[in-house]
Amino acid sequence: MCDTRTGVTTESKPGTAGPRGLEGVVATTTAICKVEDNSLVYRGYPIDELATKAEYEEVAYLLLNGDLPGREELRDFKAELTKHRALSPFLRQILQESSESGTAMDVLRTVVSAAATEDPAEGDNSREAEYRKAVRLTAKLPTMLATYVRRRNGQQPVPPDPKLGHAANFAYMAGIGHVRAAEVLNTCFILQAEHGLNASTFTARIVAATNADMHAAVTAAFGALKGPLHGGATDGTMKMLDEIGSPDHVAAWVDDAIARKYKFSGFGHRVYRTQDPRAKFLRAFAGELQRTWKGPRYFDIQERLVDAIAERRPRMSPAAADKVNVVNVDFFAATTYTFLGIPADLGTSLFSVGRIAGWCAHIMEQHGDNRLIRPESEYTGPSGKRYIPIAER
Repeated sequence: MCDTRTGVTTESKPGTAGPRGLEGVVATTTAICKVEDNSLVYRGYPIDELATKAEYEEVAYLLLNGDLPGREELRDFKAELTKHRALSPFLRQILQESSESGTAMDVLRTVVSAAATEDPAEGDNSREAEYRKAVRLTAKLPTMLATYVRRRNGQQPVPPDPKLGHAANFAYMAGIGHVRAAEVLNTCFILQAEHGLNASTFTARIVAATNADMHAAVTAAFGALKGPLHGGATDGTMKMLDEIGSPDHVAAWVDDAIARKYKFSGFGHRVYRTQDPRAKFLRAFAGELQRTWKGPRYFDIQERLVDAIAERRPRMSPAAADKVNVVNVDFFAATTYTFLGIPADLGTSLFSVGRIAGWCAHIMEQHGDNRLIRPESEYTGPSGKRYIPIAER
């Protein structure tokens, strides 16, 4: 096995378990994404360039096809996305019946799974069929989420606008009226489009490795993303900021939080040790958007919170300090979304709208050179027991 932080390859002794959580273990090879400390690269392109120069449609094409599109390729790809944005009456009915009481992640997972029953290439795992499925899922997921948002607010869904790009169309359908919504969401979708072998992507590849279809693998990825240790930090971050209440309360709150072993939302990362390269873009958005925000000074609280935790890290235990080693992408995504008028509990589902292209790319890559993923486990239970008849127990 290889530790991805040190590059050192080590061999596990037969019959012994690897590190907890498979930390440092290289489970597969991929040409899609490279994740290292303070570095994120999509198919050779650094995130700094993509986040500042590209449209999400270009990045989705890049992930699914291996390189950025030419002008005509991008035109045709956008046309395909636009063509497949609308939902069938069947899917709209599921959304109508589930959106008032279900969470966004539960509803999206259910609707994506149901979409398999009407997909014309169901059961076909060829690259050509899976590419078409990937385009359809990438196109429809924003419509699904926007429909959910409207329905749970007691509003009628708004159909897609073929004149708008991917991010702008989602903002329009979901009723996000901020003047910078399209621009900011485009960058957010790019930053969240892909991130190596994270929990949801690994889950998708494990399911795909059984030769299950793309809808099954994406549905499983949604299940993994719902878990608060993978997704959900945007919601937790806003709850934390509301609990602090004011920039003046930060220092005392942090001291108390450390004493009670509070889990700080939006801090810590398994791979990034010094900086999450995505966070700086969202920090800039949050700082700019707060200027016209009429509510609590959330960004100011965040800035003081980052400083307060950094000051106290040297006095923490190594384990506690490691859990707050960096500010991750969710920390400033939480306030960025809030300032745009997006409820905090939608953060994880919004993340999936960007990540769908990355999930699909990994599923296609797994099916392209497949081997069933089946690790071993080290048994730690009792031994030597004998069956005793029920009459004697």
